[in-house]
Amino acid sequence: MRKFQNIVVVIEPRQLRQPALERAMAIAQIAGQSKVRILAVMPVFESSWDLSSLVSSKEKDEAREGIIKKHQKWLSAYLRIHAMGYEIEEKIVWTKTIGKEITAIAKDFCADAIIKSGDPHGILDAVMFTPLDWQLLRHSPVPVVIAKDHIWQPTGTIAVAVDLSDPEDPDLRRLNVRLLREAQELSFITRCKIHLVNAIPPVLPPASIDLPGFTPDLLSEQAVKEGCKNVLSFAARHRIPPEHCHIREGQPDDVIPTLCKELNPTMLFIGTSARKGIAVALIGNICEKVADELDCDVAVITPKAVVERIPYA
Repeated sequence: MRKFQNIVVVIEPRQLRQPALERAMAIAQIAGQSKVRILAVMPVFESSWDLSSLVSSKEKDEAREGIIKKHQKWLSAYLRIHAMGYEIEEKIVWTKTIGKEITAIAKDFCADAIIKSGDPHGILDAVMFTPLDWQLLRHSPVPVVIAKDHIWQPTGTIAVAVDLSDPEDPDLRRLNVRLLREAQELSFITRCKIHLVNAIPPVLPPASIDLPGFTPDLLSEQAVKEGCKNVLSFAARHRIPPEHCHIREGQPDDVIPTLCKELNPTMLFIGTSARKGIAVALIGNICEKVADELDCDVAVITPKAVVERIPYA
């Protein structure tokens, strides 16, 4: 979200409410409309298209062009009514690999963020297919904002989910600082206060430990103290007051939604592990679970170490 100069918005075909577009316009209004470029991208593709073998290649091309023009007409009419006063560029995309195409468009547009409306997902989505917003969360080299269908209040609180489980990990340090810097950019134009949220996973000691005076609670208490120390040290370095630090023991996908429901933030900033393959099906990405559960907007940033090995196309 650096500087908020260029924003790519994913338009959902035929939907009357477009939370992603509303969010982009809200940011443009706050930051100054003349400083922000918005590109509205509508992906269009019918899965049954390739199954039609009785139609010639020329007829397919003509039919595809007709469908694209039809959606282009709908998008132009929608923007004239619902984005009056904003200069928004338009683009219709016809492709099977929508996620890769949108990230390629973001690269060409020099986008600072991709904004997409949140979609409900089932338990088997990670196994059967990968929804578009999950594709973007895993692979986009620029921040992805999942906009929820609610009125955005550009005041109050911005939550940043930091991972300080290993303060010596340079990639983790860079990710935490990047999350905070992106949140500070939004805080600067909205005047929201930044709050840090952190989950400390419970420690399960080996069953073989048998020492006089040792109890599992002692090990867990020490882990919580160390976690609190790391969070408060990080906050002090970045001039965040201790009362804006919220630390709780538990798994991140349980703790972060709970804390966000208590804080009711305008937006949550969180990083992603960008898992692939069978790891996604079995474990999933925490940011996907959190984004599905929360009612507030969620901005997801891929770690720098992961971005370097993920191509745009």
